[in-house]
Amino acid sequence: AHRTFYLGIDLGTTHTTAAAFDGDQVSLIRNVQGSTLTKSVVRIDAKGQVMVGAKAHRFLESDPSNTKAEFKRLMGTQQVLTFPAAHVDKTPEELAAEVLRTIRADVEQQLGFLPEKAVISVPALFELPQSAATTKAAKLAGFTEVELIQEPIASALAAGWTQTETPGFWLVYDLGGGTFDISLLQSEEGQLRVVGNDGDNFLGGRDFDWVIVDWMIDGINAQTGIKLSRAETKQQRTIQKLKQAAEEAKIELSQRNKVEISLQSLEDPNGEAFDVDLVLDREIQKGLFASLFQRTIEISKRLCQTHHVKQGDLQRIVLVGGPTMMPELRTYVQSELQAPLAQGLDPMTLVAQGAAIYAASAGLGAQGLKKEEDPATSKGHQLWLQYPGMSSDEMPYVIGRLVTKAEGPQLASLQFVREDGTWQSPEVPLGAELDFFTQVMLLPRRPNVFLIEGRDAKGEKTPVSPSQLCIVHGMTLSDPPLSRTIGVALADNDVHVYFERGTPLPARNTATHYTVEGISKGDPTAFALKIPVVQGEYPFAHLCRLVGTLEIPASKVSQTLPSGTKIELTLSLDRSGQLSAQALLPQSGQIFDEVVHLLLPDASIESLSSHLEKISLRLSSLRQNAFRSKDKELISHTDKQEMLFAEVKRDIDSVLGGDVDAAQKARRTLLELDANIEVFEDKKKWLEVENEAQDRIAIALSNMSKYGTEQEKNLLSKAIEALLEAQKNQDFKEHQRQFSIVRRLGTAAYYRDPGAWKNSFLQAAENIENTSNPSQAKKLVTEGWMALEKNDTDKLREVTKALWELHPESADVRKQSHESGIR
Repeated sequence: AHRTFYLGIDLGTTHTTAAAFDGDQVSLIRNVQGSTLTKSVVRIDAKGQVMVGAKAHRFLESDPSNTKAEFKRLMGTQQVLTFPAAHVDKTPEELAAEVLRTIRADVEQQLGFLPEKAVISVPALFELPQSAATTKAAKLAGFTEVELIQEPIASALAAGWTQTETPGFWLVYDLGGGTFDISLLQSEEGQLRVVGNDGDNFLGGRDFDWVIVDWMIDGINAQTGIKLSRAETKQQRTIQKLKQAAEEAKIELSQRNKVEISLQSLEDPNGEAFDVDLVLDREIQKGLFASLFQRTIEISKRLCQTHHVKQGDLQRIVLVGGPTMMPELRTYVQSELQAPLAQGLDPMTLVAQGAAIYAASAGLGAQGLKKEEDPATSKGHQLWLQYPGMSSDEMPYVIGRLVTKAEGPQLASLQFVREDGTWQSPEVPLGAELDFFTQVMLLPRRPNVFLIEGRDAKGEKTPVSPSQLCIVHGMTLSDPPLSRTIGVALADNDVHVYFERGTPLPARNTATHYTVEGISKGDPTAFALKIPVVQGEYPFAHLCRLVGTLEIPASKVSQTLPSGTKIELTLSLDRSGQLSAQALLPQSGQIFDEVVHLLLPDASIESLSSHLEKISLRLSSLRQNAFRSKDKELISHTDKQEMLFAEVKRDIDSVLGGDVDAAQKARRTLLELDANIEVFEDKKKWLEVENEAQDRIAIALSNMSKYGTEQEKNLLSKAIEALLEAQKNQDFKEHQRQFSIVRRLGTAAYYRDPGAWKNSFLQAAENIENTSNPSQAKKLVTEGWMALEKNDTDKLREVTKALWELHPESADVRKQSHESGIR
C-alpha cells in the first residue's frame, strides 16, 4: 500500500521544527546538520545569497545588520527589514518563507518527496493579520495548501496520541521564544475539546533574555562605571552581544546552578574596548524572572476562573516551549496550579508532532497526487468518498457516490476489506442516485487501510478508483473555538460583534449597516468607504485592536450612493480562523469580495511617545485618587499598571535603539494600559452604571415578553444572569460586554412594537438644525408626518433611519472608531 505522510510545522520565534506522521508513528524531520531544531534566522550577504538556520545564526553577533531573527512577532505588520549589504528589503513573511522553504528541502531529503501541503501552528492568540501572514509565507515557500492550528491544541493532540488518555481537564502551558499561550482543554471519550484560550503575544523567551540584559547593563555600570543604553543605535552591536550571552546563560542554567558570563572586547559609548565578567546563578535568575513567571500564572488562573475550573480539577499540565525547561519555572507552575506535569514529552518538538497528527485528521496529505493516482488518468469507475482521516469512533461512516462510469460491466455494489484480512463490510449496493454509505471497523490507536472492491450485477469484480482508503484511530479534535471576539467598528465608536469569543469554527455571519457619508462615483480620494475590523472583548472600538480594514474603492462604485446607503456585510472564518469578507451594495447590486486588508497598525516612535505621555497623566491621576481614597484594591491595581508603564518605557528605548519588534509590543501594551485604566476610572461610576443596568434590564424584559422569540428570551435570560454576576464581582469589562448584549436584544424586540418607530421618529425629528443637511432633514420630517397619517410603518422606518444618518458623529468620535464609515 502507498504510504501517506502528513506534515506538521511549528514555525517558531527562535526555532522551527517539523514532523511527519504516517498514521502510525510520528517522525521528526532533521536538517542538514542532523538537528530537529532549525534556527529561525535568515542572513542575506552582499552577493544576495540567502542563509537559513544555524549557518545564519553564526553571523548574528558579527553581522547583525544583514542577519535577522525573531521576526515572527512582526508577522502581519507593515515593518520592512533591510539587508544593506545586498541592498534588499524583506517583509517578515518573506523571511518566514525562507525558513519554510528550507524545511521543505529537509523533508525532501529525508522522505524523498517535496511536500505540497502542511499544517502550520500559530499562537492561540495570534491576531487575524498574523495568521494571514503565516499562510502567505507558506504559499511563498511553495506550499499549495496549508491549514493553521493553534499551538496549544497541537501540543495536546500530540500528548493525547503518545500517552494513555487522561479524561478530564488539561492545561497546555505554552511558553515559546516570543509568545505565551495557555489553553484549557477537556478530554472525553477520545475527543479533545478546546474549552478556552488566553495568553500574551509579547511574552516569551525573548523577553526573559532582555531581563537578563538589563541586569547585565546594571552590573557593567556597577563594575566599570560604563553606562550602556538599549536606546542608543550606536550601541546596538554591543547590546546584541549581551543578548546573545544572556540567551546562552539562560539555557545553560537549565542544567547548572551557576554560570559565568565572560565577554571580551566590547565597545563602550566612546568606542573603547572593555571586558565583562559576571556571575549569574539560579537564585538571581529566579528573582529576575519572578514577575514574568507570575504574569503567566495570573493568565492561567484567569482562564480557569473564566470557565469555572477549580484548582484540583486539572488532570495534567502539558508544558511546551524551550523556556519551560527551566527547573524553577516547572516547580513554580506545578505548585501554583496544583496539578501534575505530563512526563516524557519533548517541549521543543511537541507542537510540530501535534500539527502532523492534526494534518491526518484533516486529510491533508503532504504529497501531491502521483500521475497514476490522478482521477483523470486512473482506470476503473471513479468514486467520490468522504470519511474522517482520523476518528475516535471505532465504527466511523464512509459515504460516497459514483461520479464517472468506466467502460464494461457497470458498478452495482462495493465492499470494504480491512488490509489485515480479519474484517470486511457487507456488500454495499449503490442507491438510486448512485450513492452509498457504510461503516467500517477500526483497530484501536493505529492506521487502518481498507481495500475497496467493486462488483457488477453478477457479483464479478470491477475496478474502482480510488481503490483504498486509510483511517487512523486516535484522539480527535472538536471544532476549535475563536480566541478573541471579532466585530466591526461603527462610526459612534461602538462595536458590532460578528463572532463572540469561543464561537466554534468555521463560522459565518451577515449584518446590515448604513453608510455615514455619501459615496461619489469617481471620487479622487483613495477609498470611498472604510469598515474597520477589530478584535477584542471591549464594547468600544478604541479599546479593541484594529486588525484590518475593509475598503471599497470609489473607482469601483458603479453609481453615486447617498449617505444612509444600505450595505450588507458578510464575514466568514474557516477552521484556522482565517477571515474572508463580502460586501453587497443592494442599491447598485454590486458585490465586493475579499476586500479586507489585514494589517496591524504601524507603531511609529512619535505615536508611541505621544500615547505614553497621555497614559502617564491618567496614571498619575489614578495614583492620586487611590491614595486619597485609601482604596487598597485601586492602589494594588495602580502598582501593576505602573509596572506595565515602566516596561513600555523600556520597550520604547529599545525602539530608539533599532529594535523593531519592541515597537509592536509597546503598541499592544499601551492599548492594554488604556483599557485597564479606563476600567478603574469608570469604576467610580458603579452606582450610576448599576442603576442604568437595572433600567435596561427592565426595558428589555418588558419588550421581550411582548415581542421576543423563544430563542431571544433564552439568550436574554443568560445575558442578564451574566450581567448580574459581573455586577456582583465588580467586573467592569464583563459588565460592559453583557450590558451591550442585553441592550441589543431588548432593542431588537422593541422595534417589533408597531408604535416603536413613531417614538423614534419623534425623537429624530428634534433639533434637525444640528444635522449635517438641515434642508434634507426638513424634507424627511415632512415625509415622516405623512407616513404617520397613513399609518405606513415601512415608510416611517425608512424616514427615521435616514434622519439618524443625518446626525453626524463628532470628528473625535470618528477618530476613536478608526475612521469607520458605517453605522
